[in-house]
Amino acid sequence: MKIVFLVLTAFFSIGINASNFVSIKISQSTIMDETPSITVALPASYKTNRTKAYPVLYVLDGVANGDLVNGMIQRLHLSKGSNEHIIVGVTSNNRLRDFAPTVNKDPRGPVGEGGGGDKFLDFLEGELIPAINMHYRTNNYNVISGHSVAGLLVIHSFQSRPNLFQGHLAFSPAVWWGERETLQATKEYVATAKHIQNYLYMDIGNEGGEMRQVYDSLVQTILRNRNIDLNVRFDEFEHETHDFTMAAGLYSALKGLFQHQQKLGL
Repeated sequence: MKIVFLVLTAFFSIGINASNFVSIKISQSTIMDETPSITVALPASYKTNRTKAYPVLYVLDGVANGDLVNGMIQRLHLSKGSNEHIIVGVTSNNRLRDFAPTVNKDPRGPVGEGGGGDKFLDFLEGELIPAINMHYRTNNYNVISGHSVAGLLVIHSFQSRPNLFQGHLAFSPAVWWGERETLQATKEYVATAKHIQNYLYMDIGNEGGEMRQVYDSLVQTILRNRNIDLNVRFDEFEHETHDFTMAAGLYSALKGLFQHQQKLGL
């Protein structure tokens, strides 16, 4: 509770942009050396329906991707195709350091980069999520979204902290990273876990070679071993490049999330 209090006491708005995101300034994290920047967008009904609690969607690389996710959620909700969500954008100044769970030693990639993924999840679990839950009306249903190396962190969270988020959206996740530690751990998790009540979305674009082979091997393992409580949805966008897979897959990802939430009575 002490950590949560320290974070909450430093919350304040420093500006609202055209998409209704509010920048939140928090005190220096006691877990991370460099505190990520945080933005929050509230649902349209938040101020008028004061008894309603909302699920929270945490968007990694929030500055780049928050508007896209928030706009799609709002449009789907208007068409009765999504629940309203509180959108929390989380942006790191060093994506490789904070999102990659392990240090890369493969000379084909950025050698020596990465390794801070678990510390970043510690920050989400120990500081940010409790602060958001105390500051806003949330219903304890949390979703995490990320693209590329941020998608790798989504997959790492899915297998290493399965109760932290109830939904995981990974767009072109970099599961080829390093020595494939996250890939192997995820395969082992889905093959041995007896109860995985979660929603997992993954997609891939026209990436080829080893990156595609590694991704396909993970999809195949999940499909062979998933239990009845694990709701999965996978998409392939053969005509889209890596940079566009989040935009291409977001509608499908959120539609599947809504269907999963409906089954849970949310």
